[in-house]
Amino acid sequence: MARMTEVLSMIAILAGLCLSLAPRSATASGICLLHAQPFALRSDTVRWSIKIKAGSECIQGLRWSTIMIDSISIVEAPKSGRLMIQGPSFRYFANANAAGSDSFKIAISGTSLHVNGTSSIEVDVTSQ
Repeated sequence: MARMTEVLSMIAILAGLCLSLAPRSATASGICLLHAQPFALRSDTVRWSIKIKAGSECIQGLRWSTIMIDSISIVEAPKSGRLMIQGPSFRYFANANAAGSDSFKIAISGTSLHVNGTSSIEVDVTSQ
């Protein structure tokens, strides 16, 4: 029993250490993404806007209730920031000295209500 308490204490210490070392600059999607018009996978194009601080990152999920995503690809990369596709989401990193605007475009393919289709999302970024 004493050994089990020791192991649990060690796990708690390691978990706390991992949390304290985790990056804290990510901004939740509800804060950095403005006016997220849903895409429909019907050969549609939607425009989104991100407002972000220089040196920060924005994480945005791309799942909607009736959407099954098959693939996400970067069509046009941002010119001053970095963009990564991670599972059914994207992560945009604003440069530390970023001020002004940036943009990128991604393509999504999958099914919505059992119908295959594609959508494009054009994202305008404003860095402060």
